[in-house]
Amino acid sequence: MNSFTPSGIITITTDFGHRGPFVGVMKGVILKRFPEAKLVDLTNETYVHWPAEAGFWLEKSFPYFPKGTVHLAVVDPGVGTDRSLLVVEGMGHAFVAPDNGLLANVIERTSGTPYTADENVLQNLGIVAKSATFHGRDIFAPLAAELSSGEISSIRLLNPTEEYVPSLIEPAELRSKEIRGIVITTDHFGNLITNIENNMVKQLSKPTVEVSGRYIPLLRTYADASPGDYLALINSFDVLEIARAEQNASESLGLGRGSPVVVRSR
Repeated sequence: MNSFTPSGIITITTDFGHRGPFVGVMKGVILKRFPEAKLVDLTNETYVHWPAEAGFWLEKSFPYFPKGTVHLAVVDPGVGTDRSLLVVEGMGHAFVAPDNGLLANVIERTSGTPYTADENVLQNLGIVAKSATFHGRDIFAPLAAELSSGEISSIRLLNPTEEYVPSLIEPAELRSKEIRGIVITTDHFGNLITNIENNMVKQLSKPTVEVSGRYIPLLRTYADASPGDYLALINSFDVLEIARAEQNASESLGLGRGSPVVVRSR
């Protein structure tokens, strides 16, 4: 972790929701080890058991935080198994998550270095009592606290590894003036957020979006469409989004995560 200098900020991303004490207990574990930690909930409402959405939001959001931030992400359908954990250093940030594809795009985006921590490392940090169902509390939260407090250096981590689980979804692809991608998630308003990047859309002449048999115009902002009309736009995270002005596009189109989206030149 030679280029990482901790700032004391830790972001938290999970699929735990807000029913029950799970997120709060993770914060308690962090504060017990590192009382000066500054904790920020990135989101605890990612789609359950699907690391791809958590990884997407983490990749898009981490640049808005100061260097030295530790980003803790726990979407862990393999909890209790022998799946590995990853600690990634990239662009002055550190990321902690299960090795299940969640951090694959972060590693590529940051050209980051992934590490693993074995049982000896965990024991040296006093991380010994592990349940079979809540590694967010028992492993990942204390590990994030130690990273953020500066207690972990490269000496206390395993050597960098090139082996990690790839992303569970294929990236959007541009081929023959056509982009094919998918819906990654929907937001609170029912907008469909895709994995199609603006830099790909810019390569098309007069792009139009096709989804669920509909052709949808690419506009600049929501207000450019009349209430009830469908539109596509490049959102604040620089990816293609499909919306229905003042209504819920996901419900009315019957679409959600994994739905195919095509962008073509007119």
